[in-house]
Order: sequence, then structure tokens, then C-alpha cells
Amino acid sequence: MFFFYYRRFLIKLYHIKYKIISASFCMSLNNISIRSFKSEDLLHCQDITRAVYQEQGYTDGYAEKAIIEGDLADIQMNYVNISGGHWWVAVFDNEQIIGQIGIQPLSIGNEACYRDILQNSESALSIHPDQICELRRLAVLSKYRRQHIASRLVRTLIEYAKNIDYKAIHLTTLTEMKAACQLYEKFGFKRDKIEQYNINIDSNNKIKYTKSTVFDHHLIDLPMSESQRLYVQHYWLML
Repeated sequence: MFFFYYRRFLIKLYHIKYKIISASFCMSLNNISIRSFKSEDLLHCQDITRAVYQEQGYTDGYAEKAIIEGDLADIQMNYVNISGGHWWVAVFDNEQIIGQIGIQPLSIGNEACYRDILQNSESALSIHPDQICELRRLAVLSKYRRQHIASRLVRTLIEYAKNIDYKAIHLTTLTEMKAACQLYEKFGFKRDKIEQYNINIDSNNKIKYTKSTVFDHHLIDLPMSESQRLYVQHYWLML
């Protein structure tokens, strides 16, 4: 409970600081700025997610079933309203949303990882999992890439995490997303394990992931639409 109340105090301080020096968080470069989520942004953020996954070849409704009907169904509730959570958007010309990133406590953003750390007394981490956050849903529309927008979004999240006293950031991404992996490594994120998940659709048309006990190395470089597997790369950044 100490971490919870202490972080609430730091979040209040952060938002006071945010209002005073908002210009530093709304860095304008070529008419692109970073700002916090507003309720009217929801559909635009969902559209960005659809577009990015379609560009990656996911045309089977993966983004819809796995993400948009999940935590992106209500960004305000699942990110902004929770202690230690937030969501930012990149905006072009003060109008068009072209990128996004979210943060959640590890206990919400990656429950399995949170449980593993709690249960593993021999974990190399010397911090409590309540002091760890999860970086989520980083995405930038292809038309606006190579303008350092993703870097600015990640930098904003890291600064926020430090300000509210998180001690580490965890994230997962698909191994096939090479550009994302390179970006995270540029910021000092260290590679951890890779997990393989088999994909199934249940009777309610929901995606279900089953962690595989057999690692099919020969499929790791194929897109999910061909392999019918997810290869999930874990990353860590100590703050």
C-alpha cells in the first residue's frame, strides 16, 4: 500500500509540474506535438492501431479482437484513470493524431509477468513489482515515421515513469517488429526471454493464446498470419 499512496502523491506533483512547463511536453517540431489523451481521441487511437497492424500484414482481425476490444476499448478507464497509468498522443498541426503510447502498472499491463516476479524468490530484480510499469501500444502512422516521433513518445513515457518513482519499465513486442526492437534498444532497453504462443479463436470469437512448451525456431521470422504463432520479445529498462 505504501507504493500506491506514495505514487499517488508523486502523480499529483507531476501534473502540477506538467501544467507549469507543458511546453516541454508539447515539443513542437514540424508542427508535431505530444500531449495527453482526451476522450475524443479514442476512435483515432483505435484507427491508428488498426492501420499499424494492417501494415504489418495482420488482416485477419487480430488488432480488433486482441487489442481494440480489450484495453483500447476504453483508454480513459484502462490507462488515464488508474494510478500510475497514462496515455499520450502525437498530434500533427494541432489536429490529426498520428501516434500514441500508453503506460500502466505492471500488475495491470502484464499480469503474468507481475505474478512471475512475485512468485520467483530468486529473481535477479531487487525491486518490488509494484515499482515496475509496462510500456504499451506504441504506434506511429507509416506516413509520419522517420521524424523521431516514436522516440519522442518513448522519451515522454520514460520521463513520466521517473517522475512518479517507477524503478523499471517492462515491455513486450513481437520479434518480427524489427524497427520497434531497434528503437527500444537505442533507449537502453535490454533483451530478455522470447516466448512462443499458439493462437486460437474460441467459441465467442475471442483470441486465446496458449504458451507453447515447444519452441519452433524455424517459424520465428515469419509473420503471424503465416506461422499462426506469436513470438514475444521481453525488454527491460532500469530507471
